[in-house]
Amino acid sequence: MQGFEIINDMRSLLAYHQALGMEDYPRDAAIVHFLERTAETAVGRQVLPQQKKVVPPLTPVVASAVAETLEGIAVEIDGCCSCELHVRREVPVPGRGTSQARLLIVGGWLTRAEQEKLPLDMIFGQEEDKMLARMLAAIHLAPGDVFITNILKCGLPESSQPVAANIHCCLAYLKRQIAVIAPKAICTMGIIATRALLGLPHSLSQSRGRFHLYTALDGSQIPLMPTYHPSYLLQAEEMKLKTWEDLQLIEKKLAE
Repeated sequence: MQGFEIINDMRSLLAYHQALGMEDYPRDAAIVHFLERTAETAVGRQVLPQQKKVVPPLTPVVASAVAETLEGIAVEIDGCCSCELHVRREVPVPGRGTSQARLLIVGGWLTRAEQEKLPLDMIFGQEEDKMLARMLAAIHLAPGDVFITNILKCGLPESSQPVAANIHCCLAYLKRQIAVIAPKAICTMGIIATRALLGLPHSLSQSRGRFHLYTALDGSQIPLMPTYHPSYLLQAEEMKLKTWEDLQLIEKKLAE
């Protein structure tokens, strides 16, 4: 199994570099030959089954060696030590849903006050998840239609405040998840998720109400609707109408 661990570590590092904008590495024929032999040994020349969509090649060797799955990415998230947040991680939060989801919902991060009393599969928060479930039911989406996750893949104590470097580390995982799922639409809830995926400096009130285009790892473009996070709606009920308008636009987009 050591060969698979090496390939997974290589893939995680390359995905992180790609998220930072690195497109190529200096290499020569000897290095390429060595990596090809390593990949062939690790998989025993076995052809792995294709998923709904495989992340595009970060390098030909890595892409041919291991096919991406949500389960595989979740295993990497569980053992991730890419930034200092893993020291305070109470639970990993890879997300909830299947690779067949039509809609991907992305929030900011999960904070946990009393870990032992809360559901292990919580994504946004106890009351926030209940509100989100009502939102999705209102636009006629079943649990199997949606994959829900956060920008940050660590569930943290309430006192923790992530910084931009933490978001950049986790963004590589999220981009790979999007590539595997290939959703018909994305909904970012809150300004953290919206800015992380779109890179726009605008406020959420300026960005919501219309679709933007997110460019996936393979170059395809996915409609993205920003809206308010359930945690904000619990405090500002007057914004529920605006969020309902956004959700209706998502419902129409999914029906196209």
